[in-house]
Amino acid sequence: MAATPDKPGLGTGLRAAGRGVRRVLDTPEVGKTYLQLVAVLFVLAGVLDVLGIWAVLHFTPIDGGDSWWAVAGLWLLRIAGLLLVVLMAPILALFVTNTAFPMLGERVFLAGVRAVDPARADQLAAIEGLPLRVSVPQNLIRMAMFLGLSVVAFGVSLIPVVGSILGPVLQAYFTARALGWELLDPYFEKLEVRFDAQHAFVKQHRGPLIGFALPFSLVMSIPLLGPLLFGVAQAAAGTLVVEVLERAE
Repeated sequence: MAATPDKPGLGTGLRAAGRGVRRVLDTPEVGKTYLQLVAVLFVLAGVLDVLGIWAVLHFTPIDGGDSWWAVAGLWLLRIAGLLLVVLMAPILALFVTNTAFPMLGERVFLAGVRAVDPARADQLAAIEGLPLRVSVPQNLIRMAMFLGLSVVAFGVSLIPVVGSILGPVLQAYFTARALGWELLDPYFEKLEVRFDAQHAFVKQHRGPLIGFALPFSLVMSIPLLGPLLFGVAQAAAGTLVVEVLERAE
């Protein structure tokens, strides 16, 4: 069913992602704040990728004496596990960065908002926002939720034959949802939105949020190269907020 103007859907979010990227590339201010955020995320995502890949290979050893079906099953499990790792690593890196260095994401997000609506960016910048004693626990809860859902996706991947497909598909969905929520973190913190209200907001706007985040999450899963787009996604979220989410409220 096509999305109506009153209820934006996946396509609305996807188009907002395209507009946001074009604006980011045309806005010099974003570039000034981009490098700091990407440098931190690049290192964290790289470390998580290496650790995750090592863990998958270490815990799925293939013995030359194993039967062909056991070897085939282990390879399918390895492939599913590696896909889960590369999808999870960038989001976990973003969780850690937003928790430890919230000002980095905030600067990039506000630069993205300013490219769409300078007055709205000034309004948000003037708000003090949530104190760390509130924002940090909320970030940790979101990270715990994502890890829990990722465990579910991994459990599904253990189902013979179909699990090697369903597990990564579920992880892609969970990753897109988590990324969309995390990209809104600077927005929520500025408006002093608490966790329960954030969860309700994400649920209400799930369609455009996942449509926006899915292409970013897939590209970001590319080891080494993917993290370079973190700053682009965070800045492009300004377009999603101003042109889609706030207009739908």
